[in-house]
Amino acid sequence: MAIDARTVNATELANWTPPIWSASVLAAVESRLVLGALCDRTYEVFATSGDTIVVPNLAEITANTVNTGVDMTLYSATQNVTNISLNKKYDIGVLVDDIMQVQNNPKYFEKVRTKLAYGLAKAIDSNVGGLIPSLDKILGTVNTAITEDIIYESYETLNQADAPFDDRSWVFSPHHITDLYKLDVFMRADYVGDVPVTTGFQGRKIMGSPVYITTNLPAYAGGARPAVYMHREALALVVQLKPRFEIARIPLQHGDAIIGLVHFGTQEMRGTFGVCINR
Repeated sequence: MAIDARTVNATELANWTPPIWSASVLAAVESRLVLGALCDRTYEVFATSGDTIVVPNLAEITANTVNTGVDMTLYSATQNVTNISLNKKYDIGVLVDDIMQVQNNPKYFEKVRTKLAYGLAKAIDSNVGGLIPSLDKILGTVNTAITEDIIYESYETLNQADAPFDDRSWVFSPHHITDLYKLDVFMRADYVGDVPVTTGFQGRKIMGSPVYITTNLPAYAGGARPAVYMHREALALVVQLKPRFEIARIPLQHGDAIIGLVHFGTQEMRGTFGVCINR
């Protein structure tokens, strides 16, 4: 006997799926991004079609001393480009069976939304994190605790690269944070006043830039993870198809599937504006 597959209608799911469901999950995904939220996302406006964004790299223009006896030198240089490939596709889904819908806990929607949002945000963050080891500057040694000298050298590296002080950030793994707790310069009240031992590092600033903590940094063999100190322009994230969700009937499993999809691209744009900090 043929099975008449159908899409579930709004009346059947009205008790557990509010109209703003998809929009609220999108907002939850954005709020859970760590690395993705710190990237340059200005190129998303060009992601209306196609699978590649071509970004021209404008070379530095040098001023010359005025010489009224000759024509001035006009800027003329071959421009290179950086391509952002929109080639990363991730989906996520959960099945809610008919019995669950009848016996539904009112909080189930919130729990499912949290899990789906975290899953998509983790996929985005992990792909951004995969770019960190390719940054121009790498400091520290894998499986060796970071030192205050590495922090100072990271800061100097971005200063030497003329990276603007605005939009810089530190992103550490839990292991890096443990190392920082062991350094007097970050812990003693005569250095920092309100010591992190009582307030934590999340939300604090080092060298004027905010600190973030995540487990979505890439892992080396053995489990060690690098941290990053970067300006926003170091890495780009372009979300071409923002997280969207739909409900489909799965009759053979007596339930409805909530399925989500996101499509995006990531790219290193200014390798000199970031430092990979091994640990």
